[in-house]
Amino acid sequence: MGKLFYRFIILIFISLILSCSGGSSTQSVEDVGDDTSGENSGGNGGGVIPEPVASFTVSSYGGEAPVDITFTSTSTGEINSWLWNVDDDADYESNYYSFTHTYENSGTYDVSLIVTGPGGQSTYTQNDAITITEPETTVETGLFSQSMTYDNVNREYLIYIPSSYDPNSATPILFAFHGFGGYSQYFINTADFRSLADQFNFIAVYPQGLVCGGGTTWNTNPPGGDNKCSQDDIGFFAALLNEISGNYNIDASKVFLTGYSNGADFSYSMACYQSSLVTAIAPVSGLMPMVDASSECQPSHATSVMIFNGTIDYSRPYNGIDGYMMSVDQTVAYWSQYNNTDSSPQTNIVGDIENYTYLNGDNNTIVDLFKIVNGDHYWFNLSYNGNSMEELMWNFFSSN
Repeated sequence: MGKLFYRFIILIFISLILSCSGGSSTQSVEDVGDDTSGENSGGNGGGVIPEPVASFTVSSYGGEAPVDITFTSTSTGEINSWLWNVDDDADYESNYYSFTHTYENSGTYDVSLIVTGPGGQSTYTQNDAITITEPETTVETGLFSQSMTYDNVNREYLIYIPSSYDPNSATPILFAFHGFGGYSQYFINTADFRSLADQFNFIAVYPQGLVCGGGTTWNTNPPGGDNKCSQDDIGFFAALLNEISGNYNIDASKVFLTGYSNGADFSYSMACYQSSLVTAIAPVSGLMPMVDASSECQPSHATSVMIFNGTIDYSRPYNGIDGYMMSVDQTVAYWSQYNNTDSSPQTNIVGDIENYTYLNGDNNTIVDLFKIVNGDHYWFNLSYNGNSMEELMWNFFSSN
């Protein structure tokens, strides 16, 4: 009996213990459930990553080409790809967060950046962000001694670039050819157009002839013709004009020639054989080679001509050289007829200078003769109505 009683008491005690343990366990589960619900509401709840936001800065907004500009991404978010388009083409220039691009050409450029990351993609564009201008061209002005190779021969010339020269504007050009035995470095001081070039903005060129027949000279006929030697001076003139035109902005419609003595003869030849390159000529104390039906002198256009000759010139006689060179009056008649000018000139006489001007030729060309009575074989130091010979020439040239 006693043993049964003790067993009953023990069973009741165990039942009470088990009953208390079950209540505590239930309460613990409920508490955990409440805490978990609170974390989900405040976190990413499944790992959602936000999209990146594209943006960038530039080191400069432009300048004169060429210019280097650095682009740097200031985008936010998780990013693993940067695609830049900075020059308006279809290609992307970089896949780095920062890079430098060299702009070689002028223009206005949009800049775009596309960034990509786990959260997606974002694009940022600045329209007309970069402005590149052409570099300002600076050209040295003044007198320069130059050379070039033509027909396997070194050819020299002096060139004067006026202080007023603008490389962005087409500029007239004047060639001045020395006489037989002459040199350009001396002739420039005799036929000095530099101050006029500065004032009226034209380039002055003084080519150098080669030594031939006892002195420097210009061959007035094509190769194989009646020349003193074999150099092709007619071709050299065309090559020289092309050379200079490659270095400077030359107005091809304003190419003017003058010359003294043999250089004057040569300017007549250029009006014949290189007519397409020549606008007008103003020979001094020279004569034109004889022109007849078989002559190769075939000007391609009406050409204004200004002529200065003295009546007692011993080297280039006013009345010409029979069978070789035309007289001054024959030359005037030839160009007046070719240009289709008025048949009668306007006449003006100032002292020993007689001026005969034939107007109204085709394309407004004229033939203008200055006959210096008792004038010898000179580059004339004259004054006509307050103008020097060089000023008369440029007034004539600039009207063409």
